[in-house]
Amino acid sequence: MSENTLPPDAKRIFDAKREWHRKQARKPLKEKVRDLLQMQRDYYPILKARGGLKAWQKPWDIEP
Repeated sequence: MSENTLPPDAKRIFDAKREWHRKQARKPLKEKVRDLLQMQRDYYPILKARGGLKAWQKPWDIEP
């Protein structure tokens, strides 16, 4: 399925995601690391609820 045949909602989502990635690519490294750490903190409760976390799956306890 090409982008031209996508439903309008899917095209809007893909376009928004593409723009988000462009903005992320232009950020300084410190902001990228800060975003990564926040994503880890946000995702941690989901991983923890699934059980069996390994040490490398726990969020880093640091601030950039």
